[in-house]
Amino acid sequence: MDQPDTRPFKVERIASWFVILAILIFCLNYFSNFLQPIVIAVMIWYGVYELKRILAKLKIKGKALPNWLLTLFAFLIIFLISIGIFEILTSNLELIIKKSPEYAENFKNMISGLQTLDGFQDIQQRIVSRAKEFDVQPLLTGFLNSLTNIAGNTIVIIIYVAFLLVEEKYFSKKLHAVTSNSEKQEKVDVVMDQVTQAIRKYISVKTQMSLLTGVLSYVLLLLFDVDFPVLWAFLIFLLNFIPYIGSFIATALPSVFAMFQFQSFAMLFWVFIVIQAVQLLVGNVLEPKIMGRTLNLSPLGVMLALTFWGVIWGILGMFLSVPITSVMLITFSRFESTRFIAVWLSETGELDNS
Repeated sequence: MDQPDTRPFKVERIASWFVILAILIFCLNYFSNFLQPIVIAVMIWYGVYELKRILAKLKIKGKALPNWLLTLFAFLIIFLISIGIFEILTSNLELIIKKSPEYAENFKNMISGLQTLDGFQDIQQRIVSRAKEFDVQPLLTGFLNSLTNIAGNTIVIIIYVAFLLVEEKYFSKKLHAVTSNSEKQEKVDVVMDQVTQAIRKYISVKTQMSLLTGVLSYVLLLLFDVDFPVLWAFLIFLLNFIPYIGSFIATALPSVFAMFQFQSFAMLFWVFIVIQAVQLLVGNVLEPKIMGRTLNLSPLGVMLALTFWGVIWGILGMFLSVPITSVMLITFSRFESTRFIAVWLSETGELDNS
């Protein structure tokens, strides 16, 4: 007896996944101005939630602080940190914009003063002409305007965070309400616990390692007497959250700037080498030992996620690519219909569903 042909079912299933993916990409792109403040608000809410968990260990006269006071303290800490970050970035960028003509002139002088083999004169003239045409001010001004636009959404983000804080005590109850039986409720609880633990471990370790990288880089930049070491150290700390390309960009930025400042290709080389050495030591030696294989993410999957979210949401998407991919891996692994996606996203193809 001939077995029934299952190809139409498989084709329909694949086609339905492509349709869902296309609709998802369209919505993420088209509604980005609406969704991004919500995502930022969720990130802040999660930070408040984690700070509350830490602050809850503090006791006054043997008594824990009330939940509303913990929430207020945690929110104020996050708010003040955000203001401090914004001030560091904007003030340093404004100074760089003011001094950018000086750095551009240094670069032109450095190129003009090169004495090399015969035949370099034509190349030298081309480089000098391109240097004269290049103006870094619009790029820096555009970045500064982007920060200002984010600050412009502050009120909306704060409102979203406030509602999330009010609603958080009902999240678990609502999740249980949408499930039909105790077995599904247990599965939802397991998934949420795994997602929380994975993200908590990733953010905790990544923050510590990025902070260590930033501090060491700050000390080295001070030794090399590079201008704006606080800005570069902070950018190194921040860009380390972007997989693979983030650390390279974080190394290249102060290195190129040092070349402009000192009119020396040697400074470009040495600053790049020492900061890259710190990146390799912390990122390839210390971080894997502490992080372990908790996330179990495929490097190719991470790179594809980085590219996808970078195209859709820019810098914010790059920062979120690893947490989003981790959540997808854990969630998809719990359901038979989406398990194959989790297998491809995983590093080894083995999934822990205990």
